[in-house]
Amino acid sequence: MNATAELMEKIWVIDEAALSRDLVDALAQGKAVIHDGVAYWAKGSGQSGIIQHLPFKETMVKSAEEAIKAAQMTTVMAAAASTCIILGALIIQTRYLAAKLDRIQDTVDEISRDLHAQNIIYYMDKVTDYIGGIEVARTLLSDRELAHEIKDIACPLLASAAAKRNHALSFIDNVLNLARSTGELTNKHYELVVNFAHMMLEILPLGMHTEYLLASRIGKPRLAEQILLDGAKRYDGAMQLYKGFLNEQHRKLVRGSLGDKAEIFHRIEHRAEQMIRSEESRLLLSLPNGRIESLAA
Repeated sequence: MNATAELMEKIWVIDEAALSRDLVDALAQGKAVIHDGVAYWAKGSGQSGIIQHLPFKETMVKSAEEAIKAAQMTTVMAAAASTCIILGALIIQTRYLAAKLDRIQDTVDEISRDLHAQNIIYYMDKVTDYIGGIEVARTLLSDRELAHEIKDIACPLLASAAAKRNHALSFIDNVLNLARSTGELTNKHYELVVNFAHMMLEILPLGMHTEYLLASRIGKPRLAEQILLDGAKRYDGAMQLYKGFLNEQHRKLVRGSLGDKAEIFHRIEHRAEQMIRSEESRLLLSLPNGRIESLAA
Protein backbone atom coordinates (compact mmCIF):
# COMPACT_ATOMS: atom_id res chain seq x y z
CA MET A 1 0.00 0.00 0.00
CA ASN A 2 1.20 3.51 -0.76
CA ALA A 3 0.52 4.95 2.67
CA THR A 4 2.34 8.25 2.96
CA ALA A 5 0.53 9.54 6.02
CA GLU A 6 2.30 9.45 9.36
CA LEU A 7 1.48 6.36 11.37
CA MET A 8 0.73 6.11 15.05
CA GLU A 9 3.50 4.56 17.10
CA LYS A 10 1.74 1.31 17.95
CA ILE A 11 -0.48 -1.14 16.10
CA TRP A 12 -1.99 -4.46 17.11
CA VAL A 13 -0.86 -7.61 15.29
CA ILE A 14 -1.68 -11.28 15.74
CA ASP A 15 0.18 -13.17 18.45
CA GLU A 16 0.76 -16.39 16.55
CA ALA A 17 2.21 -18.16 19.59
CA ALA A 18 -1.21 -17.94 21.28
CA LEU A 19 -3.24 -19.45 18.42
CA SER A 20 -5.17 -22.57 19.32
CA ARG A 21 -4.28 -25.91 17.74
CA ASP A 22 -7.86 -26.18 16.40
CA LEU A 23 -7.41 -22.92 14.50
CA VAL A 24 -3.96 -23.76 13.16
CA ASP A 25 -5.24 -27.12 11.90
CA ALA A 26 -8.39 -25.54 10.42
CA LEU A 27 -6.34 -22.93 8.58
CA ALA A 28 -4.00 -25.58 7.22
CA GLN A 29 -6.99 -27.51 5.87
CA GLY A 30 -8.77 -24.44 4.47
CA LYS A 31 -11.60 -24.82 6.96
CA ALA A 32 -11.35 -21.42 8.67
CA VAL A 33 -12.39 -17.91 7.65
CA ILE A 34 -11.17 -14.82 9.49
CA HIS A 35 -13.04 -11.53 9.79
CA ASP A 36 -11.75 -8.68 11.95
CA GLY A 37 -9.79 -10.86 14.31
CA VAL A 38 -12.39 -13.61 14.73
CA ALA A 39 -11.87 -17.06 13.18
CA TYR A 40 -15.05 -18.86 12.05
CA TRP A 41 -15.58 -22.33 10.64
CA ALA A 42 -15.80 -22.12 6.85
CA LYS A 43 -18.63 -23.38 4.71
CA GLY A 44 -18.09 -27.07 3.97
CA SER A 45 -16.00 -27.65 7.08
CA GLY A 46 -18.75 -29.65 8.76
CA GLN A 47 -18.80 -27.27 11.72
CA SER A 48 -20.14 -23.79 12.42
CA GLY A 49 -19.55 -20.92 14.78
CA ILE A 50 -16.44 -19.27 16.18
CA ILE A 51 -13.17 -21.19 16.42
CA GLN A 52 -11.21 -18.53 18.28
CA HIS A 53 -11.01 -14.81 18.89
CA LEU A 54 -7.51 -14.14 17.66
CA PRO A 55 -4.98 -13.05 20.28
CA PHE A 56 -3.27 -9.73 19.55
CA LYS A 57 -0.11 -8.02 20.75
CA GLU A 58 1.14 -4.48 20.40
CA THR A 59 4.11 -3.60 18.23
CA MET A 60 5.87 -0.38 17.31
CA VAL A 61 6.05 0.83 13.71
CA LYS A 62 7.72 3.71 11.92
CA SER A 63 6.33 3.34 8.40
CA ALA A 64 3.50 1.79 6.39
CA GLU A 65 5.88 -0.82 5.01
CA GLU A 66 6.99 -1.76 8.51
CA ALA A 67 3.35 -1.94 9.62
CA ILE A 68 2.52 -4.38 6.84
CA LYS A 69 5.49 -6.58 7.74
CA ALA A 70 4.51 -6.50 11.40
CA ALA A 71 0.92 -7.43 10.65
CA GLN A 72 1.76 -10.17 8.18
CA MET A 73 1.50 -13.73 9.40
CA THR A 74 3.97 -16.49 8.69
CA THR A 75 3.62 -19.97 7.23
CA VAL A 76 0.06 -21.33 7.54
CA MET A 77 -1.45 -18.00 8.57
CA ALA A 78 0.02 -16.15 5.61
CA ALA A 79 -1.40 -18.69 3.19
CA ALA A 80 -4.89 -18.97 4.66
CA ALA A 81 -5.76 -15.88 6.66
CA SER A 82 -7.43 -12.75 5.42
CA THR A 83 -5.37 -9.93 3.99
CA CYS A 84 -7.96 -7.77 5.70
CA ILE A 85 -6.17 -8.28 9.01
CA ILE A 86 -3.15 -6.48 7.59
CA LEU A 87 -5.17 -3.72 6.01
CA GLY A 88 -7.38 -3.30 9.05
CA ALA A 89 -4.33 -2.62 11.18
CA LEU A 90 -3.31 0.18 8.84
CA ILE A 91 -6.74 1.69 8.29
CA ILE A 92 -8.17 1.72 11.78
CA GLN A 93 -5.07 2.11 13.90
CA THR A 94 -3.16 4.68 11.85
CA ARG A 95 -3.66 8.17 10.43
CA TYR A 96 -3.74 6.74 6.91
CA LEU A 97 -7.52 6.92 6.46
CA ALA A 98 -7.86 10.20 8.37
CA ALA A 99 -5.40 11.93 6.04
CA LYS A 100 -7.35 10.82 2.96
CA LEU A 101 -10.67 11.86 4.50
CA ASP A 102 -9.25 15.31 5.23
CA ARG A 103 -8.21 15.72 1.59
CA ILE A 104 -11.68 14.77 0.39
CA GLN A 105 -13.34 17.21 2.80
CA ASP A 106 -11.10 20.06 1.63
CA THR A 107 -12.02 19.35 -2.00
CA VAL A 108 -15.73 19.07 -1.17
CA ASP A 109 -15.56 22.50 0.44
CA GLU A 110 -13.83 24.01 -2.57
CA ILE A 111 -16.19 22.53 -5.14
CA SER A 112 -19.26 23.54 -3.11
CA ARG A 113 -17.92 27.07 -2.86
CA ASP A 114 -17.11 27.47 -6.56
CA LEU A 115 -19.86 25.46 -8.27
CA HIS A 116 -23.32 26.32 -7.00
CA ALA A 117 -25.49 24.04 -9.17
CA GLN A 118 -28.20 22.50 -7.00
CA ASN A 119 -27.42 18.89 -7.91
CA ILE A 120 -23.73 19.40 -7.12
CA ILE A 121 -24.49 20.75 -3.67
CA TYR A 122 -26.98 17.94 -3.00
CA TYR A 123 -24.49 15.21 -3.80
CA MET A 124 -21.66 16.99 -2.01
CA ASP A 125 -23.77 16.91 1.14
CA LYS A 126 -24.21 13.15 0.72
CA VAL A 127 -20.49 12.66 0.19
CA THR A 128 -19.72 14.69 3.30
CA ASP A 129 -22.25 12.66 5.29
CA TYR A 130 -20.60 9.42 4.14
CA ILE A 131 -17.17 10.67 5.13
CA GLY A 132 -18.54 11.66 8.53
CA GLY A 133 -20.07 8.21 8.96
CA ILE A 134 -16.77 6.52 8.16
CA GLU A 135 -15.02 8.70 10.74
CA VAL A 136 -17.60 7.61 13.32
CA ALA A 137 -17.10 3.95 12.34
CA ARG A 138 -13.37 4.39 12.70
CA THR A 139 -13.87 5.75 16.23
CA LEU A 140 -16.12 2.81 17.15
CA LEU A 141 -13.48 0.40 15.89
CA SER A 142 -10.65 1.96 17.87
CA ASP A 143 -11.12 -0.25 20.95
CA ARG A 144 -11.92 -3.95 20.59
CA GLU A 145 -13.18 -4.13 24.18
CA LEU A 146 -16.17 -1.95 23.20
CA ALA A 147 -17.54 -4.47 20.69
CA HIS A 148 -20.67 -5.27 22.75
CA GLU A 149 -21.32 -1.64 23.66
CA ILE A 150 -21.26 -0.26 20.11
CA LYS A 151 -23.86 -2.61 18.59
CA ASP A 152 -26.83 -0.25 19.05
CA ILE A 153 -24.90 2.57 17.35
CA ALA A 154 -23.26 0.46 14.67
CA CYS A 155 -26.38 -1.07 13.11
CA PRO A 156 -28.09 2.19 12.04
CA LEU A 157 -24.70 3.63 11.11
CA LEU A 158 -24.06 0.75 8.71
CA ALA A 159 -27.47 1.19 7.05
CA SER A 160 -26.92 4.93 6.68
CA ALA A 161 -23.37 4.50 5.38
CA ALA A 162 -24.52 2.04 2.71
CA ALA A 163 -27.13 4.48 1.39
CA LYS A 164 -24.71 7.42 1.36
CA ARG A 165 -21.99 5.31 -0.23
CA ASN A 166 -24.32 4.59 -3.14
CA HIS A 167 -25.02 8.32 -3.47
CA ALA A 168 -21.27 8.89 -3.61
CA LEU A 169 -20.84 6.24 -6.30
CA SER A 170 -23.64 7.80 -8.36
CA PHE A 171 -22.03 11.18 -7.99
CA ILE A 172 -18.83 10.00 -9.66
CA ASP A 173 -20.80 9.51 -12.89
CA ASN A 174 -22.49 12.89 -12.38
CA VAL A 175 -19.26 14.81 -11.86
CA LEU A 176 -17.46 13.09 -14.75
CA ASN A 177 -20.32 14.03 -17.07
CA LEU A 178 -19.81 17.60 -15.89
CA ALA A 179 -16.10 17.36 -16.71
CA ARG A 180 -16.91 16.03 -20.19
CA SER A 181 -18.46 19.40 -20.95
CA THR A 182 -14.96 20.85 -21.01
CA GLY A 183 -16.05 23.99 -22.80
CA GLU A 184 -18.38 24.90 -19.93
CA LEU A 185 -15.74 24.57 -17.20
CA THR A 186 -12.75 26.74 -16.44
CA ASN A 187 -9.40 24.98 -16.22
CA LYS A 188 -9.55 25.22 -12.44
CA HIS A 189 -13.02 23.66 -12.24
CA TYR A 190 -12.09 20.93 -14.72
CA GLU A 191 -9.09 19.88 -12.66
CA LEU A 192 -11.03 20.21 -9.41
CA VAL A 193 -13.93 17.96 -10.35
CA VAL A 194 -11.82 15.29 -12.05
CA ASN A 195 -9.43 15.17 -9.10
CA PHE A 196 -12.45 14.88 -6.83
CA ALA A 197 -13.75 11.85 -8.76
CA HIS A 198 -10.26 10.36 -8.58
CA MET A 199 -10.01 10.90 -4.82
CA MET A 200 -13.46 9.41 -4.26
CA LEU A 201 -12.34 6.29 -6.11
CA GLU A 202 -9.34 6.16 -3.81
CA ILE A 203 -11.36 6.64 -0.63
CA LEU A 204 -14.38 4.42 -1.33
CA PRO A 205 -12.56 1.08 -0.93
CA LEU A 206 -11.18 2.37 2.37
CA GLY A 207 -14.68 3.41 3.42
CA MET A 208 -16.23 0.10 2.38
CA HIS A 209 -13.50 -1.81 4.15
CA THR A 210 -14.24 0.19 7.29
CA GLU A 211 -17.95 -0.71 6.95
CA TYR A 212 -16.91 -4.35 6.57
CA LEU A 213 -14.77 -4.22 9.70
CA LEU A 214 -17.56 -2.61 11.71
CA ALA A 215 -20.09 -5.27 10.69
CA SER A 216 -17.54 -7.95 11.60
CA ARG A 217 -16.79 -6.30 14.94
CA ILE A 218 -20.42 -6.44 16.09
CA GLY A 219 -20.73 -10.13 15.23
CA LYS A 220 -22.38 -9.91 11.81
CA PRO A 221 -19.80 -11.67 9.61
CA ARG A 222 -22.22 -12.66 6.85
CA LEU A 223 -23.37 -9.05 6.54
CA ALA A 224 -19.69 -8.08 6.46
CA GLU A 225 -19.12 -10.48 3.57
CA GLN A 226 -22.09 -9.01 1.70
CA ILE A 227 -20.78 -5.46 2.15
CA LEU A 228 -17.54 -6.41 0.38
CA LEU A 229 -19.24 -8.49 -2.31
CA ASP A 230 -21.72 -5.73 -3.18
CA GLY A 231 -19.13 -3.00 -2.71
CA ALA A 232 -16.61 -4.65 -5.03
CA LYS A 233 -19.24 -5.01 -7.76
CA ARG A 234 -20.41 -1.40 -7.53
CA TYR A 235 -16.88 -0.06 -7.24
CA ASP A 236 -15.85 -1.93 -10.38
CA GLY A 237 -18.71 -0.24 -12.23
CA ALA A 238 -17.52 3.18 -11.05
CA MET A 239 -13.95 2.38 -12.09
CA GLN A 240 -15.14 1.39 -15.56
CA LEU A 241 -16.89 4.77 -15.85
CA TYR A 242 -13.69 6.53 -14.84
CA LYS A 243 -11.58 4.54 -17.29
CA GLY A 244 -14.11 5.33 -20.03
CA PHE A 245 -13.86 9.03 -19.21
CA LEU A 246 -10.06 8.91 -19.29
CA ASN A 247 -10.05 7.10 -22.64
CA GLU A 248 -12.46 9.65 -24.06
CA GLN A 249 -10.36 12.56 -22.84
CA HIS A 250 -7.20 10.92 -24.18
CA ARG A 251 -8.77 10.60 -27.63
CA LYS A 252 -9.60 14.32 -27.51
CA LEU A 253 -6.00 15.00 -26.53
CA VAL A 254 -4.71 13.01 -29.52
CA ARG A 255 -7.11 14.82 -31.88
CA GLY A 256 -6.01 18.14 -30.44
CA SER A 257 -9.52 19.05 -29.32
CA LEU A 258 -8.82 19.18 -25.57
CA GLY A 259 -7.48 22.70 -25.91
CA ASP A 260 -5.76 24.35 -22.98
CA LYS A 261 -6.85 21.57 -20.65
CA ALA A 262 -4.29 19.21 -22.19
CA GLU A 263 -1.60 19.98 -19.62
CA ILE A 264 -4.08 19.45 -16.79
CA PHE A 265 -5.17 16.12 -18.25
CA HIS A 266 -1.55 14.96 -18.49
CA ARG A 267 -1.24 15.40 -14.72
CA ILE A 268 -4.55 13.69 -14.05
CA GLU A 269 -3.79 10.82 -16.41
CA HIS A 270 -0.49 10.03 -14.70
CA ARG A 271 -2.13 9.82 -11.26
CA ALA A 272 -4.97 7.75 -12.69
CA GLU A 273 -2.55 5.24 -14.18
CA GLN A 274 -0.90 4.82 -10.79
CA MET A 275 -4.24 4.19 -9.09
CA ILE A 276 -5.43 1.76 -11.75
CA ARG A 277 -2.21 -0.27 -11.45
CA SER A 278 -2.33 -0.27 -7.64
CA GLU A 279 -3.38 -3.44 -5.82
CA GLU A 280 -4.69 -1.48 -2.85
CA SER A 281 -8.35 -1.26 -3.86
CA ARG A 282 -8.52 -4.89 -4.93
CA LEU A 283 -7.10 -6.02 -1.59
CA LEU A 284 -9.43 -3.79 0.38
CA LEU A 285 -12.46 -5.26 -1.38
CA SER A 286 -11.27 -8.88 -1.36
CA LEU A 287 -12.86 -11.43 0.92
CA PRO A 288 -10.93 -14.18 2.69
CA ASN A 289 -10.83 -17.51 0.92
CA GLY A 290 -14.06 -19.39 1.56
CA ARG A 291 -17.33 -18.25 3.12
CA ILE A 292 -18.57 -18.61 6.67
CA GLU A 293 -20.72 -21.61 7.50
CA SER A 294 -24.17 -20.46 8.57
CA LEU A 295 -24.05 -19.74 12.29
CA ALA A 296 -27.54 -21.23 12.57
CA ALA A 297 -26.41 -24.53 11.07
